[in-house]
Amino acid sequence: MKKLWRTRGIANKEIVALEKELEWLRREPPGSELVSVLNKLAYACLHSDPRRAEDCALEACDLAEKQGYPVEQAKSFSTLGSINHQAGNYAEAMSYSRKSIDIYSELDDKNGIASVLSVMARVYWSQGMVDKSLEYYLESLRGKQECGSGEDELALCHLNIGACYSGLNRLDLALSSYEYALSILEKSGNRKKLAYLFNNIGSVYGRKEELDKAREYFQKALEIREDLGDKNGIASTLANLGSLQEDLGDNESALGFFKRSLELFEEIGNRRLVAYTCGNIGGVYTRLGRFDEAEEVLSRGLSITRKLSIKDWEILCLEKITDLYEAKGDLQKALKHSRELNTCIEEHLNEKSLEKIAGLQVQFETEKKEKESEIYRLRNVELFAMNDELRDALAHVKALQGMLPICASCKKIRDDDGYWQQIETYISEHSDAKFSHALCPECMIKLYGKDFTLEN
Repeated sequence: MKKLWRTRGIANKEIVALEKELEWLRREPPGSELVSVLNKLAYACLHSDPRRAEDCALEACDLAEKQGYPVEQAKSFSTLGSINHQAGNYAEAMSYSRKSIDIYSELDDKNGIASVLSVMARVYWSQGMVDKSLEYYLESLRGKQECGSGEDELALCHLNIGACYSGLNRLDLALSSYEYALSILEKSGNRKKLAYLFNNIGSVYGRKEELDKAREYFQKALEIREDLGDKNGIASTLANLGSLQEDLGDNESALGFFKRSLELFEEIGNRRLVAYTCGNIGGVYTRLGRFDEAEEVLSRGLSITRKLSIKDWEILCLEKITDLYEAKGDLQKALKHSRELNTCIEEHLNEKSLEKIAGLQVQFETEKKEKESEIYRLRNVELFAMNDELRDALAHVKALQGMLPICASCKKIRDDDGYWQQIETYISEHSDAKFSHALCPECMIKLYGKDFTLEN
């Protein structure tokens, strides 16, 4: 192959293998195997190469629709939902997810539905709609439990639910969800997820001000991440330990953790977290009275946040810079940066308001489509019932159509099994008609004579 697809600088063997398989399959007429490989490749490229992922998913979706592979089409729509979520196109992400759920619903594929509900939950989370995200994660969990999903999948559901509870400041419920996930992950041996979970549990204990427990779980996360060589994870946990030492008033120790964290974020090129860590280091330098070093690192952090348009962390850096100049006694510069801070907060609140409006619009459209789908389903149920009734009525009608073999003498009718029946019996069995017996005037005279009357 001429191209070697890479993830974070390391050759991704799965993507390379799938690309080779795809190259071979393109030599044959397109079939289900080609569609399946395109979907697998789209999912594999989701984080490392979103454009490639989108190309594969769109092609798979088109082929699946043309050739009648509904499950594969549903997978394509789900992946396209994830791609658009990553790109911040939340309305499109929800639209694709809904299309996927519609197909899975028709197929009564509960596991497929549950997987897509998790995608929709992540979209709501990204828009700050944590309560809505929690609702979808809980529904996804119920679906996975009903269809007997594996314990690892259930653990991931509980991990996400715990994060939602934490975001809603329902810390005891967050710990309960995390502990359930922990009981599964410790048995399964998934160390990467286990480290992530330890880190989250440490954060919850930190917010509960149970700092010894917080440190215990951060250390567990750090040990695993160092063993796995997960540099981004190591840096994140070091930053958490730095914040913990800050809360304990141990600024020197906090500075050591933050500096180690900054080195790793710089090494892996994570500029967003470089800016954030610069803000933390600047705050510690200020408290230690090392003002020149504080000014240098905070100016660097502020510059990065403005280049990347990260308002949250621009506010953090401006707060730290204002504190710095107040500590130095340079009130003119402190006032200048305080004004910049207020302007930045106002802009940020306006952006958040617009994001919330956009999120509510997405929620409205999603719920509208859900209601329309339910109405459509109920109408289908009603139509199926009506069709059954019509089929039964048509069967009765057809039973009395065509040539009926009837005896020329006794007027009995021969049925489909060759048996002769009285005409009234035959018609009663093949229609809703019922008979009552009487005598016509001609038969009355024939049987009783001309002079017979009802009075006689």
